[in-house]
Amino acid sequence: MRCVLSVLYCSLLALVLFCGCESSGLKTAAPAAGADKFPAFLAGTWQAQDSPWKIVLTPDGRVSSAIVSWEEEVRPNQTTEFEMLDGKISHITAGDCIAEYRPAGRQLFVSIELKDIHIVFPADLLTGNSIDNFTGTVSEDGRTWNAEQITVFDYGPSFPQTPDDVNYPQPIVFNKVEEKAQVADSNAVGQ
Repeated sequence: MRCVLSVLYCSLLALVLFCGCESSGLKTAAPAAGADKFPAFLAGTWQAQDSPWKIVLTPDGRVSSAIVSWEEEVRPNQTTEFEMLDGKISHITAGDCIAEYRPAGRQLFVSIELKDIHIVFPADLLTGNSIDNFTGTVSEDGRTWNAEQITVFDYGPSFPQTPDDVNYPQPIVFNKVEEKAQVADSNAVGQ
């Protein structure tokens, strides 16, 4: 059984490496050969259907922020702290986050690295890291991104990645959404 798990994990790791990640510390690789200049039409907010994932891309092809599966907003190479329902403080430190586009086939690749996850539950503690890779085709009108998601994680002994968790590519659809400007509340104190 241990041999089967090792083969599955190595196969998944090879797939992740093929998608542009290095195995050492889950670092992301430099843009691959054949990656072209990032087109302006991809800049903006991409909201996943039926998932908390939201990825914001800049006109120069950077990931400026993402709302991840933990339903918290992260920024590349920054730490986000948040309060749990019981008042305890948890945090997520994002690592490198990259975006690449290949016009041939309209292929968009985004990788979100969470290099330090520290979630305090009432009776347990989750610590670890993860990397989520999204790759797929952007529609002709530039409004829909039909992607596949691969997640590799290490959440420690309390939450091990099991063979059932081995995340073969899962379909995920993103829609480009218009972000509404923040409007000041006319009922705010001091006005």
